[in-house]
Amino acid sequence: MWGGWAMSQRKTVLLVEDNPPLRGAVRDLLVRMGFDTVEASDGSAAIACLSQSRPHLVCLDLVLPDLSGYEVCEHIRRVQPGTPILIMSERSYPEDRAHADEAGADDFIPKPFSDDDFRRRVEALLEESTAVALAS
Repeated sequence: MWGGWAMSQRKTVLLVEDNPPLRGAVRDLLVRMGFDTVEASDGSAAIACLSQSRPHLVCLDLVLPDLSGYEVCEHIRRVQPGTPILIMSERSYPEDRAHADEAGADDFIPKPFSDDDFRRRVEALLEESTAVALAS
């Protein structure tokens, strides 16, 4: 069991990352954590995956080859407002974090990150979103 939810209640994570080796490493970590993953390498593909997979969490890079991560984040907030969004980015200046907050991100993890830090953030976001859903 991770962070209070049972492994039998498999959750899906939409992973949006244009760097194939990093996408593979994060996917492998998510799978080890017990998640199903859906992957996209650009913003347009992420938006297409979003409606098909209805993910429980989105892990989103800011710098993508077509749409920016900010644009994707704003789209997610419009169509699936309760879905937690974790921004993963090498761009970690205060203005990048502020823009991510304005776009609707729930958390921001700078690259490179440790597996443990990533795990903790993912678990916290899912626990929070579950608590909010139960309170509604």
